Amino acid sequence: MRWPLRYQILIPMVGILVCAIVVVTFLQAWLATNQIKLQIRDQFRQIAHTLNEATFPLTGAVLNQTKGLSGADFVLVRQDNKVLSSTRPDYLPTAIKQEPPDWNQLQISDVIETGDAHYFHTVVKIQQRVRTDELRYLHIYYPVKAYREALSNAIYPSLLAGSIALIVVAVLATVIAGRVTRPLQRLDRKVAQIAHGDFHPMVLPSRNDEIHDLSISINQMAELLGDFEDEVKRSERLKTLGQLRGAIAHQLRNAVTGCRIALDLYLRKCANSDQDETLQVANRQLCMIEQYLQSFLDNKAGHFCSFAPVCLNEIVERLMSLLEPTARHGGIQLINDSVEEPLTVEGDAESLEQLMSNLVLNAIEATLSVKTEPDSQSLSEAEVRLRLFPSGQESVTLEVTDTGPGPEPAIINKMFEPLVTAKKDGTGLGLFVAREIVENHNGRLHWERRGGQTCFIVELPVYQVENASVEITNR
Repeated sequence: MRWPLRYQILIPMVGILVCAIVVVTFLQAWLATNQIKLQIRDQFRQIAHTLNEATFPLTGAVLNQTKGLSGADFVLVRQDNKVLSSTRPDYLPTAIKQEPPDWNQLQISDVIETGDAHYFHTVVKIQQRVRTDELRYLHIYYPVKAYREALSNAIYPSLLAGSIALIVVAVLATVIAGRVTRPLQRLDRKVAQIAHGDFHPMVLPSRNDEIHDLSISINQMAELLGDFEDEVKRSERLKTLGQLRGAIAHQLRNAVTGCRIALDLYLRKCANSDQDETLQVANRQLCMIEQYLQSFLDNKAGHFCSFAPVCLNEIVERLMSLLEPTARHGGIQLINDSVEEPLTVEGDAESLEQLMSNLVLNAIEATLSVKTEPDSQSLSEAEVRLRLFPSGQESVTLEVTDTGPGPEPAIINKMFEPLVTAKKDGTGLGLFVAREIVENHNGRLHWERRGGQTCFIVELPVYQVENASVEITNR
């Protein structure tokens, strides 16, 4: 059986304190008992001494007065056990078998039963030298009931104080144990939640002690475990992506190659087909798809061994001619607001074209998702805008803006991860590949909402002609 932590703390604490209080209480009771016995003994020693030194005869009246002061009965006898005076005429003391002690050695210990009551009984020698040298004996009878009443009056206050102390200790121990165990139980529940995959931080207690420090440590552990879980999931997705990439890309490349061959044969047979812009766009699209698939097969995945100067304006122009039919088919305006001056970066042309293509296609799909809704926007409001411009002396910026609703809240924090998508027919690879390409070009990719529109922003370093000249000279 497992005891709750509260009881594991409370029981030993209360047990130790109870034992201490019980020991102290019984010690006080024992001391009070001895003190009462000593007081009664000293009282009767003093009475025996007073009667022994008295200059008046010890008559019945004197003994009755002494009884009123002490509460005991007295019987004075001669050596032959003849009663001289007594506070109780019905008492007939037994014959003395051995020499009684003097008054200063008096002890009260023997208990006898006389009539219907019990008494402590003792005998002491009395010798009044003033009137006679005759030796007499004084029998003293002290009621056991009076002794017990005196003892109770001495012990009960100690027992009452001990009982009150026990109650106070139990209450305080319960409060202290609760104050200690409640935060520990919260920490235990939080650790259990972390074990089940809930890595949200817990609310820190207001107290400034070790519990507060432990709560901070648990929150830090939860954050680290959450990051580690995200990294493990990302690694698993990348591993899965790597396993699927080769097989899928190989099959798709064969199909695309077949389409290109069929399209080339058709262009050769039909003399006027070279003037058909639609067929030319389709041919370029197939070429681009084949290049992407070849990159996958070569395990390129956005990592490059060498870069070359690439004019981004030319890539934008090619994409406009390739993707404009797709946008027009969906009733979307594809607008190019790029500057006319050439903007050159150092990188891989195929990958940069794939980067821009992914962002523009995502923008078109996001805008189409709004147009298919019952309360959709008008044709003139649905647009995707490309804007390429210099953002400084050492960087160039590409903005792709659409009138779509933006990413869903559930994937905002992980939409650049592989295989993460909110689209029913999406693969979750477009933004992941785009980010990989941007990072391998020492750039930065982020997004924001601008007045009801979604804007993806790519920042890339500008190709420096001076640095290129220095490198050629050094070679």
